[in-house]
Amino acid sequence: MKLRHAAAIVPCAIALTACTAVTSTQNADLAGRSLMWTDGATEECEVPPSIKFGADGKVSGNAGCNLLVGGWTLQGDKLDLSQLGSTRRMCGPELMKMEDAFLSNLGKTVYVETEGDKVRLLDAERKLVMTLVPEAPGVCK
Repeated sequence: MKLRHAAAIVPCAIALTACTAVTSTQNADLAGRSLMWTDGATEECEVPPSIKFGADGKVSGNAGCNLLVGGWTLQGDKLDLSQLGSTRRMCGPELMKMEDAFLSNLGKTVYVETEGDKVRLLDAERKLVMTLVPEAPGVCK
């Protein structure tokens, strides 16, 4: 009798686990996506920090003040952002602070996971570094 109950519980537990909202990301999930970081946006923000993952393995975007370029690869949930560079324009102190935080967060990123339309960037200890959302023109917060 007890064995029957266990046999019924195991498939239910597996089914519930399979419905979790957080999933590991594959290349197809990032390729072609334009994402922005609204948590770090300031009142002066005209364009939120954003990043686009090209299908060609290149990233581009706006760090808040300066343009951003580089490369990316994804193996499983391990994201490698390589050779990141930006233009060197100076902006106001608040925008530069936001940009520095965005670039620093990208530098800390080791893993990635998705939750709905959100992309969560994680550090080496799998702690949340920042959450990116789909880019929306004219929106900073």
